[in-house]
Amino acid sequence: MKAQYHALAGGIAASFFGQAAADTGSAFAGPFAFVFAACVISPSHRRAVGIFSVALVAVLASGTFVLSTFTTIEEFSRLAPRERVVTPVAQSLGALYALFISLPIVTPGGTVERLWREIVALGTVVVVLGGALMVVGAGVALFGRGWLGFAVGFAVAFLGAMTWAFPFVQMTRRANKARAVMEEHLREMAAREKT
Repeated sequence: MKAQYHALAGGIAASFFGQAAADTGSAFAGPFAFVFAACVISPSHRRAVGIFSVALVAVLASGTFVLSTFTTIEEFSRLAPRERVVTPVAQSLGALYALFISLPIVTPGGTVERLWREIVALGTVVVVLGGALMVVGAGVALFGRGWLGFAVGFAVAFLGAMTWAFPFVQMTRRANKARAVMEEHLREMAAREKT
């Protein structure tokens, strides 16, 4: 029954955003769930298990890219050029996001501040990954193979910058909310003193 709901959700996403977005979301979600589950299930050495899981996903994603680009194996060679680049990148990003987000959540004694630090570190790693993809993509483009790799690298770097900024935006929102509550409290106290 759940598979029907997932297929329905995928169909709805594909109708709104196109099949490419649904495929990319699926490529992100699978490794995310795998790494997150590996970190949750392992009773000890969570970081080592998580890093091994990310490495496994990265090897499989690289294998997908290599097999789809340099071989004639039907399942891989029929992938569109966009899918050859975007799918392995989305798989790697899903694994990275799961690793950085799951460890502070499942580790006993984890705090929100630790989660924010991990998210800032995740954003930095994703920006560096995006920069590396942009450099490789620019090199490929110089040989006349298109700017897809550069565009994907730019999008990944932008995603990393948004990820890096997220905790700071949250802290600013919290500070503004606390200031508004304090100002309201001070106004109420001043009104009471006048009466």
